[in-house]
Amino acid sequence: MRNKIFMIISFLAAILLVSACLKDNVGEDWTASLKGKMYAQFPNNGAQSFTIAPSATDQVFKFLVNIATDALPTSDITLTLAVDQAAMADYTAQVQAADTSIHWSYELYPAFTILDQTVTIKAGTRNAYIHVKVSRADTIRLTAKYMVPITISTATGGVIIAENMKTVLYSLPIANKWEGTYKMKGTILRAGDNVLSGYYKGRTYKLGTNGPNSVKLNKGMAWADSETDYAGGISIWVITISEATTPNPITVSDATNAAVTANPAYPNRYDPATKTFYMSVYWGTGPTNRATTDTLVYSGPY
Repeated sequence: MRNKIFMIISFLAAILLVSACLKDNVGEDWTASLKGKMYAQFPNNGAQSFTIAPSATDQVFKFLVNIATDALPTSDITLTLAVDQAAMADYTAQVQAADTSIHWSYELYPAFTILDQTVTIKAGTRNAYIHVKVSRADTIRLTAKYMVPITISTATGGVIIAENMKTVLYSLPIANKWEGTYKMKGTILRAGDNVLSGYYKGRTYKLGTNGPNSVKLNKGMAWADSETDYAGGISIWVITISEATTPNPITVSDATNAAVTANPAYPNRYDPATKTFYMSVYWGTGPTNRATTDTLVYSGPY
């Protein structure tokens, strides 16, 4: 479902970008009708995202604002930024219309500050950065869909606010506590294939948030020294963690291969004290033919 939602959001974002007709200074041509005019815009307008950690520490993200013009401005330009909840509601409606199974709505993030509520773009330049501070992410719901919608509300110096590029919508997916970079070691068995069977260590993988209690592991093309994936393609594992007991029991499934299953004879688990996953998985004809046993140790942020 998360992939489906991401595809919908990407599609809607693409619509917003394709509909943007203004040109900036990145090697694009200006038509004669735009020559001499100046437009305030977000070059990367529409739907964006910034993943935040569930931390009490303030987190800051930034994005570019631009004066689109064929010639550099000769005087300072001041822009004023504001929150645009109407744009967020409209975007939610577009997402729901694209997939009628979606019934959730984006919510305004409850504790954020636009650090550059007014920003000055100096004469002879076109760009500036807007910084947004996100606070108290440790107190919010992991299941909520939070967003920070920001629009350009005023501009000085005769600059026109580009109507179709004046708003940016930052969704704020929240990283759960298992997201991060992990070092992997273990064994793999492919009966009859000595090249891919054997012991491996030191591989690095990223586990990304998939939900409040699950992470996604893209196994990719890094199983053996031959750089060949165990199933000949991309493998995406979803690891779900239960905190009912310690160590935490885990289940493993593969979004790309329904034959992949956790080995019930192995204590698949996560040890919160050492931030380590232990898991044994097999596929195909079973544990004596296609199988792997892995240890993933946390090594740093995602």
